[in-house]
Amino acid sequence: MKRFRILMVVVIGIMCLTAIAYADVPRVINYQGKFTDNEDNPLSGNYLVTFKFYDAASGSSALWEEGHILTMKNGVFNALLGSIRPLDMDFNKDLWLGVEVASDGEMSPRIKLTSSAYAMNAESLDMLDSSQLLRNDVDSVMSGSLTLKKDLVLRGNTSAPSRIILTDGQGREYYLWMDNSGNLRIKQGSPSSSKDGDMILKQKAGGISNVLMRNATLILLAMAILIGIKILSSAKKKQP
Repeated sequence: MKRFRILMVVVIGIMCLTAIAYADVPRVINYQGKFTDNEDNPLSGNYLVTFKFYDAASGSSALWEEGHILTMKNGVFNALLGSIRPLDMDFNKDLWLGVEVASDGEMSPRIKLTSSAYAMNAESLDMLDSSQLLRNDVDSVMSGSLTLKKDLVLRGNTSAPSRIILTDGQGREYYLWMDNSGNLRIKQGSPSSSKDGDMILKQKAGGISNVLMRNATLILLAMAILIGIKILSSAKKKQP
């Protein structure tokens, strides 16, 4: 039989748990409550209290766990969850908090995590839900057109160039990128190297690209050879 129970729980705040938050805001939860024994006598003294987060009201494995040595006076305690082990969890779903004092076993039922009105409002920005915003730290998906009034800058690195992926109506992907020689290339399907794919002709300001000049030269040379062969053939036919 469990010797302890919790009389009241107050979650003071959840900070920096949405996708749009400032990097220097502490990612912690300030948690307060009051412990009593099974005869409703408030606890006093130092106790080891273990806090766990779950994604279910019962069963399942803990997503996060942290232990605190708390000093209780008249049963009242305060704990800063996340101050020992980072709260590296996804808070965009329902979560339950499990609490255990000493080795008395986890209390039942688990406490469902809630938010304040201001915390719910923080999920949106200018009336846009956080799911409608693009992020640069994870892959983002959006629908609708994206219009930029300034430059779109994509920067590659020494391991791979930046690429643009285009999809046609049949779902085929075409990769567009700049190779290490400064040539713009395109290929259906993922390229295997920087030089893979077809080269798109590139023009410098006021001039014709080297590729276009080389191709034009080859075409003219081939035409000259054909004309020469035809002239020689005609001359042989005219000889007596």
